Amino acid sequence: MPALEIRARAAVAEGAWVLPRPGGGDTSRRHLELAALGRDDLSLARIAEAHTDALAILAEAARMPRTAALYGVWASDGPQSQLRASRLGSGGWLLDGTKQFCSGASFVTAALVTAHAPEGLLLFDIALDMPGLRVEPSQWASPGLADTDTAPVAFSGATIGDEQVIGGANWYLNRPGFWHGAIGPAACWAGGAMALVDAASRLDRKDPHSRAHRGALEAAAWGMSALLERAGRDIDADPLDRHGGARRRALMVRHLIERGCAEVMDRFGRGTGPHLLAGDAQVARQFAALAIYTRQCHGERDLAAINL
Repeated sequence: MPALEIRARAAVAEGAWVLPRPGGGDTSRRHLELAALGRDDLSLARIAEAHTDALAILAEAARMPRTAALYGVWASDGPQSQLRASRLGSGGWLLDGTKQFCSGASFVTAALVTAHAPEGLLLFDIALDMPGLRVEPSQWASPGLADTDTAPVAFSGATIGDEQVIGGANWYLNRPGFWHGAIGPAACWAGGAMALVDAASRLDRKDPHSRAHRGALEAAAWGMSALLERAGRDIDADPLDRHGGARRRALMVRHLIERGCAEVMDRFGRGTGPHLLAGDAQVARQFAALAIYTRQCHGERDLAAINL
């Protein structure tokens, strides 16, 4: 069993990934705990973030998670890969199509999966040992997050019951928690950047230019932590998003943290040289993982959407 799978299963068994719910009064702690996971290991944080997001989604729908399940959230769509849901005359649903970018494809035991139906986007709680699912060969070429086993999953004639629909048509995107939860990945990105700051501090090169870079790295880490705390307090002040600020806040936080991570990666290389990236396997893994994980930020598309 791969090391990442062992650690993820152990964390679920020990209850280590039960975090405060977004909007539940302690959202800042949720963000900082996700950042701490990213600081330790971004691959593990990627799996943890999805699992904790799934638990929050189910709680928002007043649904219980499957007992002892390690969850994924598989909601990615592309023009060439969409999962379709068709109602069966006898009741239930038929799923056909492919979901891309399914993290933990071979080892999570359940997933919240989006599918397109005539009435809108549906969310299903699916046990992954059901018939009609096949993990496709992964095309993942990057060393970053490679151990998360992110791969396409094909659904062919998979049938599931009405009781597995979570929240009704279009609920997944329209609930307040969608945008609250969108800050979770950014918290993990911030933690990954903080791990690089830690590594630069341990190297402690004495020349003035390296020390200046180190100071800027420490300032960037502090700023990201402060941003996550502030976002958590703002979410708790309006958990049901009565004033329509959740979307704008999430997009701005994700942008600012992605930019903070980009600065950290740039200054890290300039301030430490090739030594750590070439000679420290954990640092090299974190750097590669951070570079690809932050691409979940959609850049200028998100910036253009802030004021829509």
